[in-house]
Amino acid sequence: MGALIFSGVISTLLAVKAYKAFKYRRMYFSKYFILIMLSMSLWSVNYAFEVGFKDIELKYLFARLEYIGMAFAPVTWFLFASEYSGVCKEFVRKYQKTFFVMPLIIILLMLTNSFHRMYFSDYYLDFSRGFPLLVLKHGPFFWLFCIYSYILILFGIFFFFNQFIHLTAPYRAQAAIALTAACIPVLGNIMHIAHVGPFSFLDPTPFAFTITGLILFWGVMQHKFLNIIPIARENVIESMSDGYIVVDLADCIVDINKAALELTGKTKEEILGKKLNELFGNEVKMSLGEDHEGNFKREVFLKSGLETKLFTLSVSPLLTKDDDEGRLLIMHDTTETYRYQEALKQANKKINLMSNITRHDILNQVNVLSGYTELISVTLPENVKNDPRIVKYLRNLNKSIETIHSQIVFTKDYQDLGVISPIWQSVSNTAREAAFPFSGQSLKFSIEESRMEIYADPLLKKSFYNLFDNARAHGEHVTEISVNSHRVEDNLIIEVKDNGIGVSPEMKDLIFEKSIGKNTGLGLFLVKDILSITGMEIKETGTEGTGARFEITVPSGNWRETSSL
Repeated sequence: MGALIFSGVISTLLAVKAYKAFKYRRMYFSKYFILIMLSMSLWSVNYAFEVGFKDIELKYLFARLEYIGMAFAPVTWFLFASEYSGVCKEFVRKYQKTFFVMPLIIILLMLTNSFHRMYFSDYYLDFSRGFPLLVLKHGPFFWLFCIYSYILILFGIFFFFNQFIHLTAPYRAQAAIALTAACIPVLGNIMHIAHVGPFSFLDPTPFAFTITGLILFWGVMQHKFLNIIPIARENVIESMSDGYIVVDLADCIVDINKAALELTGKTKEEILGKKLNELFGNEVKMSLGEDHEGNFKREVFLKSGLETKLFTLSVSPLLTKDDDEGRLLIMHDTTETYRYQEALKQANKKINLMSNITRHDILNQVNVLSGYTELISVTLPENVKNDPRIVKYLRNLNKSIETIHSQIVFTKDYQDLGVISPIWQSVSNTAREAAFPFSGQSLKFSIEESRMEIYADPLLKKSFYNLFDNARAHGEHVTEISVNSHRVEDNLIIEVKDNGIGVSPEMKDLIFEKSIGKNTGLGLFLVKDILSITGMEIKETGTEGTGARFEITVPSGNWRETSSL
């Protein structure tokens, strides 16, 4: 009797725990689990009183009260198994109320049994075991309920078994818990009805519920039973736009979501158990076959109907402790992004081709104009050639031609800006490469040996070159140029200094604008734009009369220190 009361308490506690855990989650299976636990509790407690009391009428009363729980247990188990495993879920949801008709009929038959004797034809006390046990003679309705109950229970067990063979750990452990918990009471009940040994008089089913309750309680504590598969699949996995596939160590598919199914054009039943390469070809097989440790990514082309799409394939191991149980594949569709990138590349190629042709034609015309200007100055009569006004006109004309030439050449550098993706570049190596063309021009470079690398456009060397050329051209008496770097909080500051005349305070901001300066005014404008691609900023912080000092601020995340020079 104590064991039966304990079983009822355990079942009630599990029902309370399930209610608290899923109170705010709209999950169908949770209410069925609660009903199972309450049915077990009613069956166990009432059977305890049936066994405990000696009066035959009281025993018969509690035997009938047992059916409040006994009638609902098979139905709620079947509904729970269908919702939890996902098998026949839509069908069960559509007809779930119909399944409760039989339990209600059974309870009604129990209440009216004294009039028709169709459920229990008779009952009496058996004293052969040393204590009075109630013996019930079963009528036709009892056997009808028996058949109905076993059909539902066996279907539920099949649902979990089907899930068990297709899942990997830790999910398989959850299905195993449910299978074990279901089979123990079923076996006990079969032995009682078949009159096997001592179970012919004593029904072990409620005792078996004690074990079932303990198994489920252990599952809740150790394996987070009821907390992984249904919630993740219903609310996350099935709603993902990315393909989700779980494979075992033999690369057989054990789980797949709706997005991945659409790629195959098959149903879930047709997919489960199939080899991955049978559905997605050798592209995915080669990815999994490579010698990778841990997570890895790569891009693969997969055929979807008549269309070939590009996916980013992410593969992660599924581990239990230190054992590899399988792999998780996430396929993110990047087809549209790839198409936009390819279209942009083609547009850039066409624009650059047109720019090159146009620039070439303009430079040819500039050269022609320059040649004719030179011929005009040579062929003019001496009295006209030396006329101050003619000299001024020719000088201004030549200057305009030089400016046009410089600006057209500038477009060559500017059209390459941002075309190639930024890369990590050594500050000291890039600065030295930019300084090399100034060798032999009476300029001394002091470039700090540094392990610093910055993430910048490939035209970074052009930025350093323009800064050095700007110092040479505008510093008047520049003989030394230095490059060094230091940290300021999370940023890296790169300094380019010279010993020239410096920059006046009113020009410090203007020098980075287009067409500002003594020549074309394009050099520092280009420097600023090159650096801005990866979030870097440049400003002039020197003192007029002591030299110019340009500070390049590299934000956190766009610089790093390598292990070796």
